Amino acid sequence: MVIRMDMKKDMNIMGIIGIIGAIILVVGVFLTWGTLDLGFLGEEKLTGMDFFNKADGVLEDTKYTFVPLVALICGIISLVLMIVPTFMNTEKFQTINNILGIVALVLAAVVIIFGILFATQSFEYLNVSHKFTYYYKLGIGYWLTLIGAIITFVGGIMPILKNKGIIKF
Repeated sequence: MVIRMDMKKDMNIMGIIGIIGAIILVVGVFLTWGTLDLGFLGEEKLTGMDFFNKADGVLEDTKYTFVPLVALICGIISLVLMIVPTFMNTEKFQTINNILGIVALVLAAVVIIFGILFATQSFEYLNVSHKFTYYYKLGIGYWLTLIGAIITFVGGIMPILKNKGIIKF
């Protein structure tokens, strides 16, 4: 017995975008999120996990240090959740696929919101407020995490839009 799957009908091609976004999101956590200029001592490059672990180079007043861990967890969950709607998008799975897409969408939105809060935070030093970017240059890991979350958000909404007949591809 041979089981054939009609690629256009049973597979949500746009869901693959969500999977790619989740992978980018997870990878970004382990790359440079910020570079602290130490003057003549050079630069200190910090990954997302360095911020989470408050490694040397992370300023004491840094808020939202939990964001890399949240991004990692949400990325892994989104990756798993996007697999089912992508490869099993038949009529009998539409309701569960819509729910999984909504969960992935919400998780990606959480990462986007907290990611923006992380980059826009400010520090108070001697009664003067400085933005996060005054001390740190945002790194590629931060941007990949944010872009990955946005792509995952789009990928999470695609199964819903396809199953509702709003978009056709």
